[in-house]
Amino acid sequence: MIDRKNRSARAATDELRLAPKLNIGRIGIVSRDYRHTYPNEFRDFSYALPGILDLLDEKGCDAVILSLYSICDGSFDPKLLLASRNSIKVAMLERFSDGKERKAGQKFIYLKAKGRWLEFTLEQAFGSLSKTPKTKVIEFAKGFSSRRVCGNWCILLCGETNGVKYSIKDEMVHDRYGLRKAIPKEVRIILNPAHDRMTRFEMERKRQYLSKKGRWLISVWNKGKEFKDGRTRDGKDPAWQVFHNGKKDDRVTPIENNLGVEIGILDISMKRTGERSVGGR
Repeated sequence: MIDRKNRSARAATDELRLAPKLNIGRIGIVSRDYRHTYPNEFRDFSYALPGILDLLDEKGCDAVILSLYSICDGSFDPKLLLASRNSIKVAMLERFSDGKERKAGQKFIYLKAKGRWLEFTLEQAFGSLSKTPKTKVIEFAKGFSSRRVCGNWCILLCGETNGVKYSIKDEMVHDRYGLRKAIPKEVRIILNPAHDRMTRFEMERKRQYLSKKGRWLISVWNKGKEFKDGRTRDGKDPAWQVFHNGKKDDRVTPIENNLGVEIGILDISMKRTGERSVGGR
């Protein structure tokens, strides 16, 4: 059941402010090539989503993160699939408009608490800092703990990881706007769904930096972006990247499937890893 009374109709101001605090540790990561048209004639996750949720629920995942540009407007209502899930209690996706050019839309977070599914909406605060006033990034950081944190995890949407800045002068990343400092010490996991692969080397440095102090950062994106020469820069690896405590981590387990998508599972539960909670910011 989806509880619409608790749905965040005030997406831009409240976001996860009213959300219950849920801890996660076994995360399903899902990406695709968004040029591919599925049997239902859509290029989104709508055809594969029932099978994706079945598979990840059976494997005991408590959270599912899809690459953005997830579900076309009008193609499918993902809420209908969530009611029967036993293990999954957190799911995230984006609605978008498909066409010659894709247009990003609202990001949805679904949380299961006390047997009821709650729906919340998020908006991406910024992408490239070259087009964003510094004051906006600072304000985002100030409100981060109340708007983007939900238990032992938090969310940075796509290019919001640019909230930390790489310096060419000393070749280091700095927290000039206070974003990393704003992440509460109890947060162990940063979920970072994205639209496309970010190819600049600075982005990897920023993800490394955000994952320090014992945290995990999980980024997932779509394959298929074509550049001016008509080629992609996807590479052969799955369209996700994981960092832990400032280093790249390769412990995601790829899951074979016939759904036309890439699926991986990252198990970082306290019981499995034997880790202690984060001790600082």
